[in-house]
Amino acid sequence: MTRTSDREKIRFLEICRSSLAETRTQIYIGSQIGYLPKDIANLWLNETKEIAAMLTGLMKSIKQEGAS
Repeated sequence: MTRTSDREKIRFLEICRSSLAETRTQIYIGSQIGYLPKDIANLWLNETKEIAAMLTGLMKSIKQEGAS
């Protein structure tokens, strides 16, 4: 990661998580209007939830390292 301080890293990961939430919204919309097949949309939604959990875990890890 090119960010140097823990604060910068956390902010970068927060932006990543927000972008992921926007992606999830677009997947929901695509599925509801019939642009995406339901099975593909569900797969992608599950993957975005897993990635969000990983980002959250990484953020917690960075915060704990900074507190040590």
